[in-house]
Amino acid sequence: MTRTVFTFLLACAFSSTLAQEARTLASFQKAIALAVNASLNECYVIEGGTNKILRLDSEGKLLANIGGFGVQREGFDSPRDIATDGMNVYIADRGNQRISHFDRFLNFIALLQNRPDASVQVAEPSGSLSAQVWRPISVSVSPQGDLFLIDEAQQQALRINPFTFASTLQQRQNPIQFIFGGFNSGAGRLIEPNRLQATKSGKIFVSDEGAKCLFVYDLFGNFVAQVGKGLLKTPVALASGEVVQVLANGERKLVEWILTVDEGSVFIFDALQQNGFRFIGKLDKPTVASLVGENAGKLMDVGVTASDLYLLTEKKLVAVPIASLTLE
Repeated sequence: MTRTVFTFLLACAFSSTLAQEARTLASFQKAIALAVNASLNECYVIEGGTNKILRLDSEGKLLANIGGFGVQREGFDSPRDIATDGMNVYIADRGNQRISHFDRFLNFIALLQNRPDASVQVAEPSGSLSAQVWRPISVSVSPQGDLFLIDEAQQQALRINPFTFASTLQQRQNPIQFIFGGFNSGAGRLIEPNRLQATKSGKIFVSDEGAKCLFVYDLFGNFVAQVGKGLLKTPVALASGEVVQVLANGERKLVEWILTVDEGSVFIFDALQQNGFRFIGKLDKPTVASLVGENAGKLMDVGVTASDLYLLTEKKLVAVPIASLTLE
């Protein structure tokens, strides 16, 4: 394998220099999920201990926060996931059974209060969507602006159009485009989905603890592949990002990776189908523990930019320079 100036550790000896270069950006009561705005080097964190959403700059400075427990439009009840496309922020608010939409400054825009249902027509007098119980636990936004969700109640993934969200609870349109990963999905049937992630290269990855792998779909919900079968045990959080690979001859190559958290380790795969979603390597649990330090709690999420790998634990957000990570 060509040596690069960045990438991730296999099961190799931990470097004390790497630990010294890791920097703690922020501390929390009980962090849940992370979304990274790579273009601005900003981070959004769900603080599960307070039901708040935090916006942080690249140094960990708090720029804004919203939330607290409640049913009001800026309140949350057990939020589980957060996503951003750089201009918009979406939160999967499991307890309130809705998706909340904010701008990048965390100003409220709209709500999707009930589960989208393709059988419900906008022309209904009530104007409401399906009133059935649903529990959105993950959200991701594609480069095209479509939202992808996981409904824990139905163990399915959905693609919806966020532009049909409405700003009140009483008047909503039906934004659903299609459902996938359900009972009739054959080899692409989800068992115990946890998170999903849309990539720039046009794929949707879903981590599935029950299937012990990542499911891959295209933007239209067609099943593509299973990734990590026999390697992953209980994959949970997901992230994707583009990084610049520097080859031995000095050539720079832009690559996209998909990362998943699995039992305290970070596994990395190539996000491109033409490369077979190949396994790149992993940051193992002892290395992660050394990077985040003592009393950090469980590894909850991960993020990546061209320059940094972000590790979110229950108690800390730690950034590690990608240039300090090596893989033979």
